[in-house]
Amino acid sequence: MPNESTLLEFKNVTMRFGGVTALSDVDISVGKGEIAALIGPNGAGKTTVFNIVTGVYQPTQGEVRFKGESIVGKKRSEITRMGLARTFQNIRLFAEMTALENVLVGADAHSKSSVPGAILTLPRKRREEREAHERANELMSFMGISKQAHLLAKGLPYGDQRRLEICRALATNPEVLLLDEPAAGFNPVEKEILGEQIRAIRDRGYTVLLIEHDMSLVMGISDRVMVLDFGTKIADEIPSEIQRDPRVIAAYLGVPVDAS
Repeated sequence: MPNESTLLEFKNVTMRFGGVTALSDVDISVGKGEIAALIGPNGAGKTTVFNIVTGVYQPTQGEVRFKGESIVGKKRSEITRMGLARTFQNIRLFAEMTALENVLVGADAHSKSSVPGAILTLPRKRREEREAHERANELMSFMGISKQAHLLAKGLPYGDQRRLEICRALATNPEVLLLDEPAAGFNPVEKEILGEQIRAIRDRGYTVLLIEHDMSLVMGISDRVMVLDFGTKIADEIPSEIQRDPRVIAAYLGVPVDAS
């Protein structure tokens, strides 16, 4: 439930695409310092939530607020500068740029230099570039990919590409990091390492909203789990309660709630 520490809030959000209702009267809240997970079967509406948060979609009705301020109708770049950043289920890197350059793209979200300043390389621009490089290198070291800094993104192993996308999102200096299936394609060892990294991200002061199909990862790192089914929120509880919730079991296994 929303409280004074709530950063991100959906209130009575509905999203329709023609005759299809992707979300129906959904309430979601994410509190400062949480690792919150958003789960549900395929087609439940999870990615639609992320697309609304980041300005890809405008909800048909309802309110979406970040730190109490409506973000409905704001440009994607403006939402990023406010402190919301995401990764994607399907990796979206600049393939022909180096890993370092990809992270610098994220850091550029907060550049305050003017076009003339950039062209003339004025002191402010030089300072921003130096700070951006320091920040990018620190993030890549934190995520364990610093040795790949000068390799083209397309040449990185799959797992490092996923970690690079997280680095780029963190480089925007978000308050809330939205991770869309970050463990997709990972083996069990990689998933365990990723779980530790997500906890470390939270320990650095970030808030995390996670979409993930791997339930062992979700239950192992989440403070709270919200469940969508056919565009409706059916549960919002701590992991231990989610695992016992008959509505959640029914949604995943197709078992009627009143089945014996």
